[in-house]
Amino acid sequence: MHRRQKVVYVKDILPLPRMKISDEVTRAIEDFIVENNLETGDKLPSQAELSAKLHVGTRSIREAIRSLESRGMVETKQGKGVFVKNNNLDYFLETLMASFVFHLPEQKELFLDLTKTRRIIEVQAIYDVTQNPPPNFVSQFTRIVEELDAKAQTGEIDAYNLLDLKLHQSIINATGNKILMSLYRYLRDLLVKCFGKTGYVHGSIETSITDHHKMLEALQKHDAAQAKAVMESHIGLTLNKIEHLSLT
Repeated sequence: MHRRQKVVYVKDILPLPRMKISDEVTRAIEDFIVENNLETGDKLPSQAELSAKLHVGTRSIREAIRSLESRGMVETKQGKGVFVKNNNLDYFLETLMASFVFHLPEQKELFLDLTKTRRIIEVQAIYDVTQNPPPNFVSQFTRIVEELDAKAQTGEIDAYNLLDLKLHQSIINATGNKILMSLYRYLRDLLVKCFGKTGYVHGSIETSITDHHKMLEALQKHDAAQAKAVMESHIGLTLNKIEHLSLT
């Protein structure tokens, strides 16, 4: 007696899509820019050099460069060559900034989300930095706090707000995290506007001074838990101010 053979129907295995040579070249040039830490204004190898290094024709190189130009990463200067216009991180952050303004046209919503983002980042940042501050950071932080006290005494609120931002950026810079440092650099204009809006609220300067001195004390004692708690309360108060501001 013969057993009937079971017939199994399976979905066909489709071949993987082949990537265009020019797309592979584009990715290779992107990798070259990132891996060599090229910055805005740095010159790329000539098309002939790229062709020789990548073992592809110059036509594929030209197509890849056009693709990178359309995305704003490189630019061609007639008779001079191809230059980096934006590295990957800078281009991403510029796009992100444009997205903020486009998707969050109302100032209040924008400032609330910005401050919530600050709380997520800065609370952990000061905790990490307090545990292991880089050389001279505590003395730098002390100088900024002293300058803030002086501006408060003379009633220079705009100058105070800019110094306040400088103090918070110093914490981010002390982390040594290049992505966070770049992010705060690109957020600077928004942060200035936000600090300007909340800095004039009644009682803000007094509360700000108290919190900054508490942060400094925690840094000097290497009390990371205290520094974290002060920052969380500090930015929480800023959120509360924004929620009660009349912004459009």
